[in-house]
Amino acid sequence: MAREYIGKYIRWLNPHNPTRSYFLDRMQLSKPLVRGVGHHLYDVEGVEYLDFLSQYGAVSFGHNHPELWAALAACAQEQLPAMIQPLVPVAAQQLAAKLAAVTPGDLGITVFTNSGAEAVEAAIKLARARTGRPTILSTINGFHGKTLGALSATGNLTYQVMFGAPIPHFDYVP
Repeated sequence: MAREYIGKYIRWLNPHNPTRSYFLDRMQLSKPLVRGVGHHLYDVEGVEYLDFLSQYGAVSFGHNHPELWAALAACAQEQLPAMIQPLVPVAAQQLAAKLAAVTPGDLGITVFTNSGAEAVEAAIKLARARTGRPTILSTINGFHGKTLGALSATGNLTYQVMFGAPIPHFDYVP
């Protein structure tokens, strides 16, 4: 039964899927967007849209933010290594020091993640390790990501059931 649900979910994610296209059309979200500048998106006809969905990664700073591109260009120019997790990541250490300097309180540990769901997973582990208690309290109908722990924190059966979530020790408030 789980395979059937997962199969339906994977087919829905396919960008050429007629069901997905149907829903995008119904929500008036089916126009191809060809350009993003700041918090604005543009379709093929040049119509401008204010982007209220820019919540992933660096997009919260706006599409194609010039300072982010400059920082990436500088990394490329200096040929900085991109992924050296088991070794000493100099740029990550510099960023952690800057974050600690501007963060209130005594920030002693910085955990870098690749996504919001990964950050939620780290927060769940940190809360359980720090308190010694397994229960995580979350809100009904919040959305925290697509990993199993993040789905368990989501508090919406629509997202959870087909994946065997919630895992034990999650509770919800309105």
